[in-house]
Amino acid sequence: MADLKFGNTTPTAGNIKVGSDDVSRIYQGTTKVWPSSINGSYTGVFCSNPNIVTRPFSASKGLDAGGNEVDLTEIFSNGTVVEITTTGVVRTCVTITDFVENATPGPSKIYTPTMNNFNDCTDCLPNRSYRAEVCGASPPQTVYVSGYYAFSNRQPIYIDAGEYQVDDVLLARTDGQSIGICVKITAVGQNNTSTLFFDDDGGTYPQSACNQCIND
Repeated sequence: MADLKFGNTTPTAGNIKVGSDDVSRIYQGTTKVWPSSINGSYTGVFCSNPNIVTRPFSASKGLDAGGNEVDLTEIFSNGTVVEITTTGVVRTCVTITDFVENATPGPSKIYTPTMNNFNDCTDCLPNRSYRAEVCGASPPQTVYVSGYYAFSNRQPIYIDAGEYQVDDVLLARTDGQSIGICVKITAVGQNNTSTLFFDDDGGTYPQSACNQCIND
């Protein structure tokens, strides 16, 4: 297999683009010249808990449905969702966050039959957030609140992405030290950048501090 280089450097995934889209492969005629064989490993985040970074896993070898080791033929770009496994049976969904050249991978391998299969990895959908309205704001103000993170006793915590529903009323804040504002959820599952985080300190909904939202 040929090896594409710019100067003396072989580009990694995400570094060649057409417009804003990543290029996944380059051919010279019918010969694929990029990506070539991979020497390195991936890092990722567990979709079930983005606070925990996975140990590096193989970027060159995967497992097929029978648990047999197979060559991976592509370089996965950051943000690609895959299942990883150490046994071929117990699988975990992760989102790839980086490719590290010349790194020694851990025991986990990409489980190839379900690559990019969102049916098994719905909790990997990116940037889940809640659309909300600031209670009592005039004119009305729309904000987006993280669907993964909240604050409890001023410390960031992970929350279930489906914990809150439309019309729930909660305190939200920009960080653990900021003054909370009251918001009412108007939509879930938005893919917008979140700038606010729920304040989970009260433990009950709606928060008593947000009574003005009830009659909005």
